[in-house]
Amino acid sequence: MANGNMQGMGMMAPPAQPMQEQASMPVVDINSFQQSFSNLSDESNKVLEQHLTPPLKKVFAELFGQEVVQVMKDIGPTEATVNVPITTIVAVYPAGTIEESIQMMGQDFASKAQQNIPNAPQGGLGGGPMMDSPQTNVPPGPMPKGIV
Repeated sequence: MANGNMQGMGMMAPPAQPMQEQASMPVVDINSFQQSFSNLSDESNKVLEQHLTPPLKKVFAELFGQEVVQVMKDIGPTEATVNVPITTIVAVYPAGTIEESIQMMGQDFASKAQQNIPNAPQGGLGGGPMMDSPQTNVPPGPMPKGIV
């Protein structure tokens, strides 16, 4: 202990023991949960219908048990969703209220979904050569003055 590195060291603590797994006790009383779930307000049901995605249900199953997810199985979207902050929507779709901005966004998305978007070209970037145009062997020349 002459170098001082060992000062204050008493007996060493025993090595950490691995955590014992707890018995499979439910975290949530499923009967109380079912009752609470059936008594949710309309507003809360709307939130769950919008945001209770399959990945979120998986998290709830890990946290609270599969029984909880079985209670909620028929609510929420059937696929993952993308969350967009309200401030972003309002910035892109300015309106008198947030609801109007969201409505504008929905209308914009719906109109874009109905547009006929052409298929990607076949044969790589830019597609294959145009067969109906004549081939020219004229090298490009200098641009005339005044054309930008």
